Parts: sequence; C-alpha cells; structure tokens
Amino acid sequence: MTPEPPARGDTVTHGDNSPAIGFVGKLFLSVFLGDFVDFTDQAKRWSGWNWPPFLLVVSLGAYALIYAPDGPARQFLWVHLALGTAVALALVRLVLPARSSRAHGRVLMSAAAVICSFAGVVGMDHLADHGEIDVTGRTRISGGTVTDSTVTNGSRLRLVVDSPADRSRLRLTLAVRDADKAAQFCAPETRYSAQLLGNTSTRVDDVRSGQTIGFPLGGLQGAIDVEITLLTDEGCRMNLFVTDAVLHD
Repeated sequence: MTPEPPARGDTVTHGDNSPAIGFVGKLFLSVFLGDFVDFTDQAKRWSGWNWPPFLLVVSLGAYALIYAPDGPARQFLWVHLALGTAVALALVRLVLPARSSRAHGRVLMSAAAVICSFAGVVGMDHLADHGEIDVTGRTRISGGTVTDSTVTNGSRLRLVVDSPADRSRLRLTLAVRDADKAAQFCAPETRYSAQLLGNTSTRVDDVRSGQTIGFPLGGLQGAIDVEITLLTDEGCRMNLFVTDAVLHD
C-alpha cells in the first residue's frame, strides 16, 4: 500500500530521507539549544547573588595584606594559609553551578570562606601588636682593642639596637669568627658574656658562637644597649657579627 502524501507544511519523518532529516534536526538542537542551556547555566553561576561573599572575602584579604607588619616570614604562614583558603572557597562557590541539591554546600562554603578571611584579619592584627620584629639590620657593634675592628681576649664591646623596645624581650644570636683563618683556629674555644647595659641581673656567661640568648626588656626606653665581653685565647684576633636580632613577646 502506498502511504498517503504529507499535507502541505508537514515534515517528512519517514522514508529514504528521514535519517538525514533527523540528523539535521539533532544537530540544530545541539548547536542552538545546547548553547542556550550552557549560557543559562553560566548566567545562574555568575549571578549577582554570588558576588557579595566573594568580594567580601577578597576585600578582607587585601586589607590584611596591605596592613601586614614587618617580621620573619614564618610567623605569617598560618595567616596566609587562612586567607588563601578563604579566597579558594569563595572562588569555588562563585563558579559552582547553581543546583538545589547543592544549596546547603554553597552556604557552608560561603560561611567557611568568610570565617577564614576574618581569622586572617584578626591574626594579622594580633601579629601587628605581638608578633616578632626583626631588627638585625638595625643592630650595630662598636668597640674593640685594635684599629682594624677585630677584637681580642677581654675586649669589651657594645651592641646597640636602633629600635624602640616595642616587645618584652630581645632574642640575639652572634657569630664569632677568626680574623685570620690562615694563621689561627680560635673560634671553637671562644666564648663571650653579655648583659643589658647597667643591668647585671640580665648577664649571660659562657656563650658560644651561634648560640641564641635572650634578654627581658621590661620597661626599657630608647635604644637597646648590650654589653659584650669576649673570652678567647691570648693572641687570638676575632671578628664578631650579629646573625639574628629579634624583638618578641
């Protein structure tokens, strides 16, 4: 039996040409409708409601970094980690497709990002008030018994930190080296004693090269002044260097 011809305006969906027509139809839907669906999903994903938490996190992070105090980089590690986590969570939350099944996860992600960013700001503020202050570059040593800045047994030196005592303690590390390594080998047996100027209760004796010592600063005003006395073998000529000087609580 011969099938009835299609009415005017109808689309042929059977016969020899139907596979080609079906393919063209699917291609049309894939190109246009598929792109439309992707565009709609992107619009939901980047909608205005997603931006406030992200901008808040970025603003808090920028504030913390701009007003970061000076100090050893290691003390900022946990603050930077908190800020980085906050930005990462906020960014993931921003680009995550909006689906009802993920609503609770998005809320928790936003809350965690904001909490981490606030923790970073509070941490940076705490470090500004109580963090370590590296004053190695503001420290100088004067004194000695010979004209070429080397020191000998019994030499008395002064170590001055050109910085106010903004913290309660000073941590100090000195290096003692032979002035003429080719002619002597005195550094391993060299010791020194140190104390805050005019404060014998802070005296520390028998300190080796590279050993870290500390001094309580209390209510000290002005520059920090440390008296140092070198103890080495007779005839040895030594050099003294500051390798680390840090104010801390």
